[in-house]
Amino acid sequence: MTPLAHTARQLPVWALRDPLCAAWRQQNRLVVIAPTGSGKTTQVCQMLFEDGRAGGKQIIVLQPRRVATRSVAARVAAERGVQLGGEVGYLIRFDDRASPETRILFMTEGVLLRRLQDEPDLGSVGAILFDEFHERNLFSDVALGLAKQLQASRRPDLLLMVMSATLDAEPIAKYLSGCPILRSEGRSFPVEIRHLDAPDHRPPQEVAADEVERILVSGKPGDILVFMPGVWEIQQTLNAIRSIRSREPLTLLPLYGELPPEDQDRVFQSSSHRKVIVATNVAETSVTIDGVRFVVDSGVARINRYDPALGISALRIEPISHASADQRAGRAGRTAPGECRRLWTFVNHKDRPKTNTPEIHRTDLASVVLLLRSLGVKDIVNFDLPDRMDPAAAQAALEMLERLGALDGATGGVTDIGRRMIRLPVHPRYARMLVEASNRGCVRTVALWAALVSGRDMMVRSREESAKEMLELFQTNDNSDFFTLVRAFNWAKQHGFSLDACRRAGVHALTAANVEDTYEQLLDLCEKSGIRGEDARFSDDDLLKCVIAGFADHLARRVDKGTLDCVVAGGRSGTLMRESVVQKSDLLVAAEIRQIVTRDKKELTLLGLASEVKLEWLRELLPGQLTEKVEHLYDRTQRRVACVRLLRYRDLILDHSHQNCTHPKEAAAALAREFLDDEIELPHWNHELEQWLARAALVAKHFPELELPAFDDAAKLECLSRALSGTLLYKEAKERPLLPAFRDYLTAVQRDFVNDLAPQAVTLANDKRFKLIYASDGPPAITVKLHEIFGVKEHPRLCDGKVAVLIHLAAPDGKRLASTQDLAGFWKADYPQLKRNALTKYKGVAWL
Repeated sequence: MTPLAHTARQLPVWALRDPLCAAWRQQNRLVVIAPTGSGKTTQVCQMLFEDGRAGGKQIIVLQPRRVATRSVAARVAAERGVQLGGEVGYLIRFDDRASPETRILFMTEGVLLRRLQDEPDLGSVGAILFDEFHERNLFSDVALGLAKQLQASRRPDLLLMVMSATLDAEPIAKYLSGCPILRSEGRSFPVEIRHLDAPDHRPPQEVAADEVERILVSGKPGDILVFMPGVWEIQQTLNAIRSIRSREPLTLLPLYGELPPEDQDRVFQSSSHRKVIVATNVAETSVTIDGVRFVVDSGVARINRYDPALGISALRIEPISHASADQRAGRAGRTAPGECRRLWTFVNHKDRPKTNTPEIHRTDLASVVLLLRSLGVKDIVNFDLPDRMDPAAAQAALEMLERLGALDGATGGVTDIGRRMIRLPVHPRYARMLVEASNRGCVRTVALWAALVSGRDMMVRSREESAKEMLELFQTNDNSDFFTLVRAFNWAKQHGFSLDACRRAGVHALTAANVEDTYEQLLDLCEKSGIRGEDARFSDDDLLKCVIAGFADHLARRVDKGTLDCVVAGGRSGTLMRESVVQKSDLLVAAEIRQIVTRDKKELTLLGLASEVKLEWLRELLPGQLTEKVEHLYDRTQRRVACVRLLRYRDLILDHSHQNCTHPKEAAAALAREFLDDEIELPHWNHELEQWLARAALVAKHFPELELPAFDDAAKLECLSRALSGTLLYKEAKERPLLPAFRDYLTAVQRDFVNDLAPQAVTLANDKRFKLIYASDGPPAITVKLHEIFGVKEHPRLCDGKVAVLIHLAAPDGKRLASTQDLAGFWKADYPQLKRNALTKYKGVAWL
């Protein structure tokens, strides 16, 4: 046993060893709740391996993040005194440290999903441990659902274990058919939690830097871990900490997912100086950084939320949940007592959600829907998951995959294109680009394009003149922003991804370096998946057609030549980014659509990574998705209806040509739609017409047996079309009477019932007649001066007594005194007090 292993045996989770061994010998499903610092991530898999429950097969430990996957695998290998990649290994996207001898294998959930395609029965796997399940990643939910199905159908020997520090265990145990829940004792060392006394509205990086300074001044030893929402905030925080006048030297380190592995490893290495690590939530779970005694928590994270209706993902900074806050605080108590300083108040803490929103409810589902279909799952929405997919989001994913050609629209099955796409561990859009590139002989170039857009933005918006000059140098082609990115990337590569040189050029050096790695890995995957081909004869047009293949539903048409505003397929709108070189093309495709919140709190949809589109390309690429139809449309400039032949992709008008034909019915319908959309006014849509509609609605509500038609939007369109039949010009339409068409929409018998049951006026018991006002959201009403109804106790009613009229009682000067739907009750209960109040206000009156 290594010294590290001997130390690890002192962790609290080892108290669970005997109960765990007894449980997994009798059960094939378990839930383990073990607080942060208890050792569950590194120790439970070793207990399982040593007990032999996996039968010599692999034990897979799923991790939600690549940083944690690499670090915990290295830790377990070190504890066991073995070479990483032998008995203990890891697999993450584009990085493989495993071998046939590997028995404890750490991996991210997406890797397991891809393995299920090659090995549907997972015959070489004896156990799957779902670690940090409280994070509720999309892939972890789907992986658990598939593993549960596999275990129930063909692999009862497969052990499934869900592990977490903060998970609400009962619901997941219920999902796993009421399996046992085992709990470990608390974390190894206590952590003191401190909140702000009052809200601090400065940027979190400034508040965090001040808190770091207080820790340094206190003289207490220990490294400091600061949580920030993103890379930009990390850099700003590090800059702010550098300005601190500290008596002791500091080692300042960033930590985030896109950081090169060698830079990530520096965080876990010892240092002769106190370390201050500023990290995103990659450091929230599974990661043990020896020496950390302090956590400074900004309390926010960048959360990706997908709107299936708009087809847009928005990355927003949001408050973290209690579960995440507890995980972060636990980082300070892994190896010694610590402190967590939260940059929010305790009152604010109480208002935060208890747990994270499952990712399946807030992210794009296209990747997992394609995977599930490839595994034979037909009913996507009702597939047995811890949380079912939202039907609208699942349907949006299915429609996207059909448009990409990955699914057959008639059968729902995976097409040949879809089977080629699913071999690539990238979003279906990028996979579709690569499949198209294989057909056109430009895989290497399109792989670079996919690598450029599959990570964070490589271009930095800088105010430095050098960056602006370099951007102009990169922008030498006006038909795609991809060419700009490629030139910027090649420039950064030629300069060795130098931080200083790239900063002056407005290029994010680390992102560019990551693009190089992703590009090479994509090429390797394409080769292994049979997606290959590079022919020097391909043209720029071929490259742009590959973008269209992946992003056809991002097609857009500029509103006019003098604006960046665009209409986007799917009923959306957006604004082309100012930096785009695609300024001349009327049609374009945007590989990036994102929402931002402006300084005045308005949401703005931006179209980025745009490319020129030519109509003939769409006819070639999307023949089954284009429709051509002659339609009648209202020309707002000419103020008349025009007959136009329209070519559309979905609802987006791609091209139009005027025709010399008009049809009276269609022309009238165009005018009617324009009115219903509030684009034109029709003076004869007046109070009398609205009263008729309200009267008919009242009768329809109380007498359904009369089968009066509802005047919904379709009925209004029909009636208006009849009234406006034969008109083309707005000046003619506005003179047309409208009420007769609405009356004639009812039969003569139905009209008689409306007139009898909901008359225009009502006569009271004193033979005085009053005009009724009908409302869509309340009872019909009359206004009566109080002295006009003295002695009237019988309340007027309509619809054969079913509806009491609302009577507004007024003074002689017309000011309202009271309202009632019960005259007899009013005289008895309300009138005496009203009289006293009125006599005070209207002295000397004789009408009370």
